[in-house]
Amino acid sequence: MTTIAPLRTAKFTWRSTRRRSPEPLEMLALAHGFADSATSWPGMDDPSERCWRTIAATDRFEAWVVAWPVGGNVELHDHGGCAGAVVVASGTLVETSVRAHSGVLEATSRWIHTGDQAVFGPGHVHDLVNHGPGPALSVHVYSPALHAMTYFDWSDRHRLVAVRTDEYRDGLLVG
Repeated sequence: MTTIAPLRTAKFTWRSTRRRSPEPLEMLALAHGFADSATSWPGMDDPSERCWRTIAATDRFEAWVVAWPVGGNVELHDHGGCAGAVVVASGTLVETSVRAHSGVLEATSRWIHTGDQAVFGPGHVHDLVNHGPGPALSVHVYSPALHAMTYFDWSDRHRLVAVRTDEYRDGLLVG
């Protein structure tokens, strides 16, 4: 059995003996539960650069809290085969997703405000940016745990070109 309640102020606890990956609605419920206490994480309220911390990890999922200064972004990337859910705990983020349509890549952008969410499956390619006016805080739940993110260039508009892959272990960038 796995039990997590990583925050002193957490109101959400997850208990499970099941090994299957959570469904999208379960990941979204987890993200909303963690978002309730995300603003209590030390050092995440006024970031000078994008930073993150693992707030929960089980054999079924991993959750991160991410702090975004104004102008903070993560370039176009995937999640190494993970599905995920994102909830904005404070502030606003802009997500731009890239998808192939009739052989041409198309970008779609949307604003994700406090309390709003995004859910995605494996293979989803997007970027996120905080245009302000103040810092933003988001909670990301990945299933399975995030082990790699590949970053892309799509300047020719017909294909994504992998630029680099960053590897993660226990929520920490390792290469």
